[in-house]
Amino acid sequence: MYTFKGNSYRSVASGTRGKLSTLQISNEHCKAEISLFGAHLLSFIPCADNIDRLWVSPSAIYDKSKPIRGGVPICWPWFGPMYPYSEKSSETIPAHGFVRTQDWHLVEIVESSTETRITLQPTQLGLYEFSEHLSVSLVISFSDKCSLKLITENNSLEPAKITAALHTYFNITDINRTSIQGIEGKYIDQTKNGTVTEQSLPYSINDETDRIHLQDQSNQFNEIEVKGAQTTINIAQQGHDSVVVWNPWAEKSKSMLDMGQDAYLSMLCVEASITQGLIVEGKQQHSLIQVIS
Repeated sequence: MYTFKGNSYRSVASGTRGKLSTLQISNEHCKAEISLFGAHLLSFIPCADNIDRLWVSPSAIYDKSKPIRGGVPICWPWFGPMYPYSEKSSETIPAHGFVRTQDWHLVEIVESSTETRITLQPTQLGLYEFSEHLSVSLVISFSDKCSLKLITENNSLEPAKITAALHTYFNITDINRTSIQGIEGKYIDQTKNGTVTEQSLPYSINDETDRIHLQDQSNQFNEIEVKGAQTTINIAQQGHDSVVVWNPWAEKSKSMLDMGQDAYLSMLCVEASITQGLIVEGKQQHSLIQVIS
């Protein structure tokens, strides 16, 4: 039983992974774990089948020296190798923003008969020339589904531009027996210098993959299905302008110390993303949402 602000919660307990503090969730619908470092969701296991829908590398590092490999990294307020609107050089700017490599604090726990809801916020804002008036919070709801809502709020009168992503690593058992439904059309191939390519169907992964699927009027990518060897993962998304599909494949996996040589076989990233730049108007907010079931 976890105590927070003088209240006790039956579905939340404190835990650790390596040197990291975690929250362990266990209710009648699921089990899950969140690292307070990066507000990083590490596990979501529905009680219906006791199979974790998220993948975390067996070589992941839990000492705050680098982001955790796997789970759901939070990329904000930029997504990618550097923030494209800053004059700073790429050498001084961390990839995927500054919130995934800092501790977040617990804001609220709400329990009901149907779900456990946890709200977290980062401890530091206004880094790398970003306005301190631009804030973010993460609300994760645990039931037979797992809902992640990344809320950006602009507390100033001036508009602000962001990119972001819920960089989710899914546990798919065998990449060679996995297909994706609900994503089609053209994509930007990051492995081929941004070449625009038509997605072949059925959508399977058979080499290094780093694709940005941009939404348009005909392709909204709101409902996606990942059919694996043992499970089917349903993904519902809102607030995104694109979906990123990523798998490093064999050669790159070998070069990543926290990935593991054969780790690419059992993971696939399908990411609710804002890649084109979103304007958050003054005194407004935006929610990037991914629901896993």
